[in-house]
Amino acid sequence: MAHEYHATGLIQLKPSTQKKAKGRKIVTKSLSIFFTGLITMVLIGSSGAEVELVKDGRPMADIVVETNAIASIKLAAKDLQDYIEKMSGARLEITNAPSEMFKYHVYVGTSEYVKKLGVTVDDLKPEGFKIVARGNYVVLIGHDLKREPLPFSSKGEGLKKWQEFAGEKYTYPMGDLGPYNKDLGIYADEATATLYAASELLEQLGVRWYNPYENGTIIPEKKTITVPEQALKKEPKFPYRFSTFYGAMRSDAEGVMWFKRLKYGTSYGILIGHTTGDILGWGSPEQKQAHPGYFARVDGKMVTVPRLCDENFRKSSINFLDKMIEAHPWLKFVNVQMTDGLSRIDDRDALVWSRQGRGYLGKYSDYIWDYWLYVAAELKKKHPDIYLRCNSYAPYAEPPSGLDKLPDNVAILIAQSTASSFLPQDPAEKLRAMWLPKLTSKKLFLWDYYLFYRTGESPRYPVFFTRHLQDDMRKLSGVCEGKIIEIAAAPDKNKKLRLACPGLTHMLHYWQGKLYWDPDMDRQKMLDEYYDLYFGPAKKDMKEFYEFAEEVWMRPESRSITVAGGFLREKDVDRYFEILKHAREKAGKDSVYDKRIAQIEEEMQPLKKMFPMTRVGPDFICHITDQPILVDGDLQKKFWQGDITWYPMDEWKKKEPVPAEKASAVAFRMTPDRSNLVIGVKCSEPVMDKIPARSKEHDDFEIFNEDRVEVRVETPERSYFKLAVNTEGIIWDETQDVTLVTKYTLPVLWNPGTKAAVKKEKDRWTAEIMIPTGDFGSKGPDKANPWGINVYRIRRVEGVREVYDIAPTAEKLLNDLTKMGNLSAK
Repeated sequence: MAHEYHATGLIQLKPSTQKKAKGRKIVTKSLSIFFTGLITMVLIGSSGAEVELVKDGRPMADIVVETNAIASIKLAAKDLQDYIEKMSGARLEITNAPSEMFKYHVYVGTSEYVKKLGVTVDDLKPEGFKIVARGNYVVLIGHDLKREPLPFSSKGEGLKKWQEFAGEKYTYPMGDLGPYNKDLGIYADEATATLYAASELLEQLGVRWYNPYENGTIIPEKKTITVPEQALKKEPKFPYRFSTFYGAMRSDAEGVMWFKRLKYGTSYGILIGHTTGDILGWGSPEQKQAHPGYFARVDGKMVTVPRLCDENFRKSSINFLDKMIEAHPWLKFVNVQMTDGLSRIDDRDALVWSRQGRGYLGKYSDYIWDYWLYVAAELKKKHPDIYLRCNSYAPYAEPPSGLDKLPDNVAILIAQSTASSFLPQDPAEKLRAMWLPKLTSKKLFLWDYYLFYRTGESPRYPVFFTRHLQDDMRKLSGVCEGKIIEIAAAPDKNKKLRLACPGLTHMLHYWQGKLYWDPDMDRQKMLDEYYDLYFGPAKKDMKEFYEFAEEVWMRPESRSITVAGGFLREKDVDRYFEILKHAREKAGKDSVYDKRIAQIEEEMQPLKKMFPMTRVGPDFICHITDQPILVDGDLQKKFWQGDITWYPMDEWKKKEPVPAEKASAVAFRMTPDRSNLVIGVKCSEPVMDKIPARSKEHDDFEIFNEDRVEVRVETPERSYFKLAVNTEGIIWDETQDVTLVTKYTLPVLWNPGTKAAVKKEKDRWTAEIMIPTGDFGSKGPDKANPWGINVYRIRRVEGVREVYDIAPTAEKLLNDLTKMGNLSAK
């Protein structure tokens, strides 16, 4: 008679079976590490009976799948068949009915035979699964979601059908519903719990999917395979577990299947994406002509941003959701999310709704939530069982003013980057603390970013934060439904899109997958098993590599690597490659372990070019003066006369002189005690009456949509500082240096007491900026310790942007600090 056993450890193989097959003892050792803390409920027969699948390389069982099984269940059966054959050489037949030729049977998914055995999913939460092994059978079963492809798409005939169905020229958010992989026959985000059960069983047998591609899977050699008697039941702690690498998921079957084996997916039907853009047809001529009132006007021009106060746009939003729900009846969460970033809103609405005093994270919260609360109320009338998922993001990250509780049909998605949420300036925990008390529905989601290697120019340092990730998942357990993680895709050597840098990223994805199911899993045991199985003879060196990588990444210093500082040092890079070199020697030339290490080493090669880091911009002189300074914008006064150099700005891309009517120039002064850096900027302008200046208060993010002067400074001890001044003398000043900012000066605002004044004439404006240098450190500026500096004019006239600067930033625009000039005082 079986008894109930609440396992905190391992389903162990009997000692007699550990000695049979080559590699068995290693696998059993690995299992004792891997399953600690994972199993939620196990029933083990007192007799210790086992179900035989393979004996001495011969099949002892078949795999039974219902004739009309859905694609994910067929994938589960095929995966089981393939990996058992790879382990043992025996190929178990997949049938629709148990064969009398075999004593043992593996039932995959529900069927009439499973029902007769009395195994059901009735007591499982969505996405839960069971492994039941007793007598002569094994049952692998779980809650599965199957969505059939629809005739709609984002272009061509499919788009035409969608627009006819919807009654408006909306675009179709196809990718936002989880891309469909034709090779697998499933959507990338579908719940595939029976497949999870098959993966769990294969993990019990020693299989590990560490990396989605070549050489990434651990497959033990076993001529005899048995399954211990058990009744395992598992349910995820986080029901929403989806990583998106967008269109690549349509073609990268290996990548999608890897995430499925790691038990990613969701039974929630969730509409994501910036769907107000779809209502606008993403600015299609048809929507602009038919519904001009839907569109915001910024600087008098129609832009692809919704005008949320427009009554007809609001009605159309409800129609859009009605049609989405009608076409996709499995949807449980819908959204009308803003177009990405939303740096501007309608000029007319801004006069009423922009909240300058709330800072960047709350500037548009009241405006957007007035719209969302209307949508939530209308949605509840027609679809009371469906949630409106609203975002905490960009200038509406914070809750609206005066709202104590959200409606019970509203869910919140907070955008955060866990990779950097430990840094003092990150708002992640602050935002959670703001939203959770207001969240009546208790439906909290996170949008996370694993975009470390998004472009070919992204620095290839290792990003590793396993301890911090687990700490954060523990905090989220019980209060969060889960995550959608945005990850980067890149073409491989055959120009096929797949996960970017899998050598560097695979372990974080693997670990994240485990934490979704058990946030209290033993981290060190999991890692030790990984080092042992994945790197073999080089396990000690690779443990050193990953522990050092985590130590470096977790330094509480700027993620910007500059001449002045940042979390990564030149000696760190040398050590990375020294460890990898030694590890490859230990692994053995051309062994599978060597190839795995070589993949990491190859992906990191661009890092060798990062150092030594020097500034390549021109030299600038800052003239010290004992003349008294009155900051009034007048650059004709005595302070700016005499021994001084004016540096002309060039067009930033072509590096050509700026036409005389737009010419701009910069000069630098410093007080004798070096306590203040004073910058003068001359900006010629032929159309002074057309220069926008809407910002009325300091640190208003709107300044970055206006005609302005920007200054970037880094010093030998601090990196880096950024200031902007518009044509009204409004100031934005910030720093990225983590020694100067805290969670309470968000986003990265820095207020050293900067003063600025502007003077306007009919064909120019001039700016005078005085920056206290107390936070810059004690070194420089001089020849031995120059300060990095660049000054820009971003000219904005009638929506057209032109950029001029004094140092050659080229295509990097304003963000490449190595292109700064070197400032010395004289």
